[in-house]
Amino acid sequence: MDVSEQQVGRVWIVTARGRLDGATSSAFAQRVEKLVTGAEPRLLVDFAGVEFVSSAGLRAVLSLVKKVKAVQGALALCAVQPAVREVLEITGFAGMIDIHPERAAALTALS
Repeated sequence: MDVSEQQVGRVWIVTARGRLDGATSSAFAQRVEKLVTGAEPRLLVDFAGVEFVSSAGLRAVLSLVKKVKAVQGALALCAVQPAVREVLEITGFAGMIDIHPERAAALTALS
């Protein structure tokens, strides 16, 4: 999995590409959790390039959601592929996370 980040105003945008599974979820979580700093962190994770999420990947996302909420922050996903979106909906994650169809709308919502 390839992960990059950039800051736009108060929002950290994380762009993920590849599979979020048992082999990659730990590194993904460690890298993104480093951005959960300061008061009310705002994170946008762009899933346009993520084609698969396993249970380990879901666990990494859940851990991130909990850490962000614990410090009164905000987290959103954008551009989620249909297959990954289906997994998020079936598992109930879609109800816990704001999901936006595109990056611009998500960035506006988090700003």
